[in-house]
Amino acid sequence: MISFIPLVCLESIPISLCKTATPGEAVTTAEDFEKVIWSNEYIMKKSKDRRQQWVFREPGEKWGADCIQPKEKDERILLMVWSSFWGKRKGPLVPITQNINKTRYIRLLRRYLFPVINQKFSFGMQDIPFKQDNAPVHNAYNVIDWLERNSIEVVEHPPYSPDLSPIEHTWVELKKRLYQQYPRIADTPGGTEAVKKTLSEVLPLVWETIREESFVKLWKSMPDRVAAVLEAKGGYTRY
Repeated sequence: MISFIPLVCLESIPISLCKTATPGEAVTTAEDFEKVIWSNEYIMKKSKDRRQQWVFREPGEKWGADCIQPKEKDERILLMVWSSFWGKRKGPLVPITQNINKTRYIRLLRRYLFPVINQKFSFGMQDIPFKQDNAPVHNAYNVIDWLERNSIEVVEHPPYSPDLSPIEHTWVELKKRLYQQYPRIADTPGGTEAVKKTLSEVLPLVWETIREESFVKLWKSMPDRVAAVLEAKGGYTRY
């Protein structure tokens, strides 16, 4: 199992994510991130306050805890989506219209992750490192058992570490493009259910407009992400 814990690194690799290993074992290099299937869910919702928040700080304090406006949890959920990417190739964006549980999650992976894995096989890649976060449904016994039985190698992920999950940035890009292409979607007549329905129809279309270069940039950023997290000792970083 690949780990994000940098316990063994080579001096020749300034920053790399390394496997938890004994001395002499192979480490994970920057190029290995291209092989990882990065996946996650995202909740599309209305923002309580889109106004920019101003903060006054000294140089070098940009990512200090006192200069960060934490994101507030909002119960006004509109729609959850799931997707994945590896290298420069993205999987489909899947609207999730029911509460996700272990059975539905396995069904989702079977239907939408397998085609991504087969795509990797078509490029001659046999390893299947798969990244998901630590949501309870992801760590359910049935889910872990299903992944193991299908020889899918789960990449360990530290809790509360979105900095180490590059797919998080695709949601930012998705939301930006949604507002550019459908600026009045939140005002869809018919209330929340009508907005959900419209979102489930247009979000996959918006997802397809994100260019391949964006995904390459994300996995290539991983060594710098690890360095930033280590330097911040688990605190806020620019990622």
